[in-house]
Amino acid sequence: MTGSIICGVDGSADSRAALRVAAGLAERLGTRLLAVHVVQPQYSSPMGVGGGAVPLLASQRGIDMETAERLLEETVAGAGLGERERTRAEQRVTAGFPAERLADLADEEHAELIVVGSRGRGAFKSAFLGSVSSDLIGIARAPVVVVPHGT
Repeated sequence: MTGSIICGVDGSADSRAALRVAAGLAERLGTRLLAVHVVQPQYSSPMGVGGGAVPLLASQRGIDMETAERLLEETVAGAGLGERERTRAEQRVTAGFPAERLADLADEEHAELIVVGSRGRGAFKSAFLGSVSSDLIGIARAPVVVVPHGT
């Protein structure tokens, strides 16, 4: 296998479980693993409430990217991976909307698989709060593995 496995992580216990599953699959399939944390765009309303929100510039988000890199490093370190798995896992922080960015990255990297965790919110809460895993299933061209909550 020449592609890669993309694993979306957000620092949660469920994303650490997804990372363990992704690392095991990457090892068995002999492919590279890319652990990815997506920083969502932040918006600012310069004219107060109702004044129209504008995206913050990358330089204004710099501290968030640094925090995201630390979060990703800590997640990989705390996922319970073996030394070999931990050193083989490439890490990347990117900006965008998580489901869209993971799907795009999978295309860019010619990924064989995308692995994400599920928070176990249930259908009702997910309908209102959104779900990266559900959104990703709908837009990704690569197969998506959703690791169930509590795995």
